[in-house]
Amino acid sequence: MSAVALRGPARLVVRQHRLVLWVSGALALVGVALVAGAWWFTSSAADDFAGTGCSVQHTVTGCGIQVRHFLSIELHYARLVDYAALIMAALPALIGLFVAGPLIGRELEDGTYRLSWSQSVSPARWLAARLAVPGVLTVAGVAVLSAVYAWGWSRTHETHYPSASSEPLVHGAMGPVPVASALLGLALGALIALLLRRTLPSMALTVAVSLALIVVREAVRPGGHFWPLQLTETTTLLVLAAATALAFRVLRRHHA
Repeated sequence: MSAVALRGPARLVVRQHRLVLWVSGALALVGVALVAGAWWFTSSAADDFAGTGCSVQHTVTGCGIQVRHFLSIELHYARLVDYAALIMAALPALIGLFVAGPLIGRELEDGTYRLSWSQSVSPARWLAARLAVPGVLTVAGVAVLSAVYAWGWSRTHETHYPSASSEPLVHGAMGPVPVASALLGLALGALIALLLRRTLPSMALTVAVSLALIVVREAVRPGGHFWPLQLTETTTLLVLAAATALAFRVLRRHHA
């Protein structure tokens, strides 16, 4: 999203936080490259191992070192996928942290929002711009990361260390659930910032609430097939994300 193609408050949001946006995009690209590169390395190791004539299932004399080396590479790939799932689970808290802190909380605490409001920008439009910009980037970015994770996870089934889609962190890192979860983190960050109107308390409470929601989700998620559970959880998260409407009500109450 280019600041040149935007106008008004949305363009200002991008210009004010372009460093954070660039860094976030760069980190996402690094993550994608890391998963793709790790699988390329693992796949190449599998080809090399197949060329030795050794077998994991029927190890023969002289193949012990090759088997251990090959299994070690596959295990490292499986662990990388686990770490990626953990990062995906933390994304809502990180997005909420950014919204509650630098994006909204700091302007409310410092009073810099008054400059925008004095230039024919209504409070509602000011808030809408601060939610629309990260909202669009969140949907696009998290959707790509979710797809890349799903691809990387599926490759574990070609190794000796497959992981099931029913595993808590795995389920929450694929499909539409991470996108809905990230939007909920954005909405919570905005609502908490408008309620507390202070940067650090807003950031701390947003992280605490986001992490608590993750724990609750993992604890109460029922068993069942992957897609029905994905659709049910996504719907629930999007309904909760409608808390954004509460943020506008809070803003209207304080600045009617």
